[in-house]
Amino acid sequence: MDLILKQEIATICIVHIIAIIISIIAFVILYMKANRDHALKSFLVLQISMIAWMVFKIFKTVSHTEMIRWSFIVAYYACTCILEVAFLEFGYAYYKGKPLSKKIRFFIYILPIVQFLFVLTNPYHYLFYKTYDFWGDSFGILFYIHTALEYIFILVGTYFCSKVFKEHFKNKNVFYKYLVVSAIVVPLILNFLYITKVIHSVIFSLGIFVIFDITPIVFTWASLIFVYATFKHDFFSLSPIMRHEIVHKLDTPIGILNSAFEVSYINERLETMISEDIENLAKEIFSEDIKKELRKKDEIQKEIVFNKLMLIVTIKVIKSIQETQYALIIRDISPYKSIETKIINKQNDLNAANKKLEDTIKVLKETSKAGARNYVARELHDIIGHSLVVTIKLLEVAKLYFNKDKKLSIEALNNATLSIDTGIKDMNGVSTKESLNNTYTGELLKKDLTKMIEHVEKVGVKTKLHFKGTLYIIEEKVFDIIKKVCTELVTNSLKHSQASEVFISVNIKKTSIDVLFVDNGIGSEQLVKGNGLTGIEDRLKLVGGEVQFNTSKGEGFMSNIVIKER
Repeated sequence: MDLILKQEIATICIVHIIAIIISIIAFVILYMKANRDHALKSFLVLQISMIAWMVFKIFKTVSHTEMIRWSFIVAYYACTCILEVAFLEFGYAYYKGKPLSKKIRFFIYILPIVQFLFVLTNPYHYLFYKTYDFWGDSFGILFYIHTALEYIFILVGTYFCSKVFKEHFKNKNVFYKYLVVSAIVVPLILNFLYITKVIHSVIFSLGIFVIFDITPIVFTWASLIFVYATFKHDFFSLSPIMRHEIVHKLDTPIGILNSAFEVSYINERLETMISEDIENLAKEIFSEDIKKELRKKDEIQKEIVFNKLMLIVTIKVIKSIQETQYALIIRDISPYKSIETKIINKQNDLNAANKKLEDTIKVLKETSKAGARNYVARELHDIIGHSLVVTIKLLEVAKLYFNKDKKLSIEALNNATLSIDTGIKDMNGVSTKESLNNTYTGELLKKDLTKMIEHVEKVGVKTKLHFKGTLYIIEEKVFDIIKKVCTELVTNSLKHSQASEVFISVNIKKTSIDVLFVDNGIGSEQLVKGNGLTGIEDRLKLVGGEVQFNTSKGEGFMSNIVIKER
């Protein structure tokens, strides 16, 4: 290998490596700086294909066999095919703000595939490379067709870019306009001069014998220009203020409109929400009244219904030297409106229920006095009934022993007086309830029942009380009902059964209370429930209790009570 060839290989590698590093830096800066729209995505594909092109150029240059060299040539031509399509897509997306349609994209991708097949199948037809060896090559007709197609793609992309440049840089210095245009034009011109061998003649005339295709390197110049344009002149249509709005509201649907109220940018959240209907949304928002209001205010908030969505749209006016733009910050409140509607419906239902409740309370107020009278009447019936029965029995005893035993007669009269006093005291207790702080236990119930049957024994009726479960606490209502039921049963026995013996058993358990009442009275062939027995059943129902009455003629009377709920 001679010295000139070594210098050429070294120069190609060093220059390309430097260009690759610069391109990668430009790639990263652009990706971090610019908005992730369709134009940027296409531009980054162009950048990647250009970097890969230079990498394969280096590998081709240092390849030590013809076969390896040819494989890298095929690889970098694949990159040029990708590059031409990416540039056309970039130009269109930069101009229109949206990607090519699927049909057009399918068509324009067919041509690069055909171009690549030109290169890939060259060993079978030699129409792309007419001659090819390790040291040099010459081109055939398919190469020039490939080059013409590549120029067409790039020129179409340049046309779209120029449409934007004309508007975007109309107020800029002429230097900036030509600087940005050179980023596209210069690589094309140099590539044409290289293909036509014109650049070879110029280089050789200067006494320089190192010559290679510098097209991919010049594209590095294009990348640097685009980075500069993005930072200084918002090449990707994002002013610093707009960029600030977007960076700090990434989770919020955001759109940007230009001074003509045309959509120039939407972020991913808004794109997901509205899909491709953003133009109609913009028309819905920017009515003539809103446009007039925006001339006076820098920020407006509007509530609209769009595609069955309830949206709150905040319109911010962003003024810059270049033009006035409008930022749309959109909030979907449809879920909240749905919840609000449900709450209103529930509130209406609640108001209706309250009205019904008020009517019911009114009726209850009107009937409460009658209910209270019935309660008092029932309580007084039981108390007076028991007290009178005991008193009458005691008076009968006093009368019976008046002539026979004055002492017993007087004792019976005293007990009758005591019975009346106890009854009066119990009647007063109907309206004056005992303190709620009292603890109602089995022990207290046993004490009260014992006191009650002691009065009964004074009329000559033998009584026996069996009590179990004195340590259990009893609910006040249950306590009161058991006490009254036992009193009523004893009263009925004194009035109707002519019994000489009465037996009461109370068994208080953890989950229930059992009460058994038995007397040895005359009984009855058929049980007839009067006010007393009916009152007992009603009372027990209030505490989840049940009662069974049994009687037969000559076999006394029995009541079996079970209260399950405690």
